[in-house]
Amino acid sequence: MNRLPDWEQRLSAYLAPLLNGVTYRYGTMDCALFSAGAVLAMTGVDLAADFRGRYTTATGSTRALKRYGAGDLRATIDTMLPERPVAYARRGDLVMDECAVGVCIGGAALFVGEHNGSDGIYRVDRSEWTCAWSVGA
Repeated sequence: MNRLPDWEQRLSAYLAPLLNGVTYRYGTMDCALFSAGAVLAMTGVDLAADFRGRYTTATGSTRALKRYGAGDLRATIDTMLPERPVAYARRGDLVMDECAVGVCIGGAALFVGEHNGSDGIYRVDRSEWTCAWSVGA
């Protein structure tokens, strides 16, 4: 999978409306679908095609990862993208903190979910990432 020539503009166009407010909801706008949407914008490849419309709850998400993925979120992404050292993650790559996946935007990453009492898009500094995956060349 390769990034499209205009991937930067596509990623910005994907993220811009979400930064103005998004409701976190399993199966619609959770961390995995948010991140897969960024990959789709940059590459035209939908990593979440097998998962869309198959769950609406946290329990359903876990079941979908076991049924259609590799058992859990990290293992499933490992089957789709090559892992890279966190220090070498670049804009557009996917990253993970303790339990969620997000999109690298430089020294921080954007995630979607519940965080510090609110829900929606939030930032996590690189120092808190546990792993990263390369999204195309």
